Amino acid sequence: MQRRQFIIQGSASLSMLAVPALGQAQARPVEGKQYLKLSAPLPGVAADGEVVEFFSYTCPHCHAFEPSVQQWLTRKPAKVQFKRVPLVINPIARVTQKVYYALEAMGQVEALHSRVFNAVQADLSKFQSLESAQAELVKLGVDGARFKQMAESFGVQSKCQQATSAGQAVASHGVPTVVVNGRWVTSPSIAQGYPEALAAIDHLLTLPRA
Repeated sequence: MQRRQFIIQGSASLSMLAVPALGQAQARPVEGKQYLKLSAPLPGVAADGEVVEFFSYTCPHCHAFEPSVQQWLTRKPAKVQFKRVPLVINPIARVTQKVYYALEAMGQVEALHSRVFNAVQADLSKFQSLESAQAELVKLGVDGARFKQMAESFGVQSKCQQATSAGQAVASHGVPTVVVNGRWVTSPSIAQGYPEALAAIDHLLTLPRA
């Protein structure tokens, strides 16, 4: 995992955001400007379309992007699958990656995603270890014993390994990064803004799959 690339890209992303002038119509997203093509497409893309967000609970730029993602999800095409892939961009992110997949295995990740995001961003030190993370999750109503069991399970370990492998495809782009249909990549940094990134996602879903 190219951790240094994630950190450098993440640190620069907000400074690259641009807000369009009031009343100015957004231009059609253009390859090379608002989105890029992956050199090696991701495998196993859903037949009806797929949007994958690579993120980390420890990334403040991912946290800032989250309201825009939630807004987009309210109008996401019904057949299009959306999934998140938590990446390891620093030592604490190795713990929060397990947090995400353990909650997913417990069927609680969607209900608690935003609250966990807020908790991590409020105090990273409380997620430095699986034990301290467990204590924080209990405060959110999570069964601590069940969480520990899931976090240490083979299934969660496998998910973490798969996420790390998939993350190699977007390592140079940092987080947050969104991959559409396994072929196209955009982000607030690439597209130069949150609305622009969402517009790029919508546009990319209309492109031919072949």
